[in-house]
Amino acid sequence: MATKIIKDVYTEYLSGSVIVTPPASNIEFIAGAAEGGQLLTRYTISDKDTAEQIFRGGELLKALLERLDAGSSMIYAVRIGDAQKAVLVLKSGETDVIRIEAVEPCLLWNGIEVDVTVDGDSRTIEVTNPETEETDAFTGDSNDALVAAINAGQSLVLASKLADDLPDAVEAESLTGGTDGSVLTNGDYMDAIEFSEQFSDVSWVHFIGADTPDLWTAIVTSCQNMIDNILGERFALLDLPRFEPVDPDHITPQEVQDYVDACIALKEDFTNRNAVFFIGEAKFLDQDGNEYINRVSSACSGKMASVSLQKSLLGESPVNIISLLPEFGRGHQVQLIQANINYIRTQPGIGKIIALSNNAPPVGETYNRIEKLRAIYSAGKQARIAAFPHLGRPNDEGGEGLKLLEEDIKQPLELMRQKGEIDSFELTVTSTDEMRSLGEAQVTLSINSMKAFEIILTKVYLD
Repeated sequence: MATKIIKDVYTEYLSGSVIVTPPASNIEFIAGAAEGGQLLTRYTISDKDTAEQIFRGGELLKALLERLDAGSSMIYAVRIGDAQKAVLVLKSGETDVIRIEAVEPCLLWNGIEVDVTVDGDSRTIEVTNPETEETDAFTGDSNDALVAAINAGQSLVLASKLADDLPDAVEAESLTGGTDGSVLTNGDYMDAIEFSEQFSDVSWVHFIGADTPDLWTAIVTSCQNMIDNILGERFALLDLPRFEPVDPDHITPQEVQDYVDACIALKEDFTNRNAVFFIGEAKFLDQDGNEYINRVSSACSGKMASVSLQKSLLGESPVNIISLLPEFGRGHQVQLIQANINYIRTQPGIGKIIALSNNAPPVGETYNRIEKLRAIYSAGKQARIAAFPHLGRPNDEGGEGLKLLEEDIKQPLELMRQKGEIDSFELTVTSTDEMRSLGEAQVTLSINSMKAFEIILTKVYLD
């Protein structure tokens, strides 16, 4: 592994007593289709009420609710897709004079009704919400006044002036053209991947329904670029194709075997330490008490977010799962383990538990479990944050500054050790005469972990 450098290290006058607040290690970035919310806009979600108010429905909302049920506490949620806003254009004769559009893309808002009443030189425009049947009325004697009143007086639609002529009378005309954009394209996913890179505090990403090797490659390439360019540490939860039996209530053994074989074949040549796969589906219970079928990825991700760093998912039980679809037999489980694919199984006396917590590393790669990767990435992130106050300052010849840099980096790492997030660490900071003249220092961090009957001895280089 190539050695990387911390440049322009401050090594004078720093006391070594900088207090570092450890960053969150469980922030998830989730992107998918929804029925509400603005496109490519980050919403910070930590409770189900907020998620429902913003996203209304769709795969993204299901994923958020499943995660929150399982233990997620901080999610950056992003709606993607080719959704369109419902629109109505008011006219004066043949001239377009006022455009009224829903504030967000949504099929539901096609039902927004608009009435225009003429009263001499003034107009009254009424806007009715199809969900609540509440009506807001706005009166003005010019289009500028009408547009300003509509935009200031409610949050359902936005108005814009197209011409000066006042609109003609309209009775109960609805906005049209609104769509949810639930069918996602590769372009939608690529936009979301690029958008995610601006959030360096994210620990892992999940692009719901991105289930092809090409999209997997794009996702893990983004993760690796974030790491290589010292922008952030992250890994990816990747979706396998959906399990689609002919009759979900009567699944045949051959359908299960074909599904397992197809998924393993699809990822056979795909290996990357930042990749984590969960296979299979389950029946869930929604907020209204209705059953639905969905991938187990989000429930497993939420459980992963709820456990401490270095803790294995083995034996952890996702909540709100009624039944597994399918349940993998012993032979299937052996196949999945050998392919580094995680799954949920039913164990007598325990219920539905997550089996293993493997990622999908190349052969011989030391990063072969999710908890290892999380602990190492978190330690690297915290070490870089602790080193930040030293950047942009001159080196001193006596080397005192290097000692202070080392002490500052040790503080958050020692806190991680005390909390059991890493077992031990070794840290060295060096700077040759040539490096010192360039304002550079080399920081090498070795993190040791002995959780889950395994030993990690891996070096993380800081830049």
